[in-house]
Amino acid sequence: MESLRGLGAQAVAAGLLGSGDGPFDLVRVAAVGALGANVINNLPAYLALEQAAGGQARLAALLVGVNVGSLITPWASLATLIWHEQLRRLGVRISWWGYAAAGLILVPVMIVPAALLASLA
Repeated sequence: MESLRGLGAQAVAAGLLGSGDGPFDLVRVAAVGALGANVINNLPAYLALEQAAGGQARLAALLVGVNVGSLITPWASLATLIWHEQLRRLGVRISWWGYAAAGLILVPVMIVPAALLASLA
């Protein structure tokens, strides 16, 4: 992460996250976190965006985004991959397409109210 920051990643992250602590600002932070989690995984996404996030409410919204948002794609969280493998061993079949479809429906429904609650932090 330090190498990426040295290359200007923090300025890019700050531009993506915007500024402010209003409800729409926090939803934006959560949405960027969710997108980052699905592109590079939730932990690296959090680490890449953390310093640019800012205050307590914005960090809470970022945590919501990278953790709830990672429910869209299976590779967005190591925990998802581990659970999937365990379920497979137990004979429970879950389609990755079904998982992603459910995530695309549920994640926005969960992220918006959770990010708004972050404004109370």
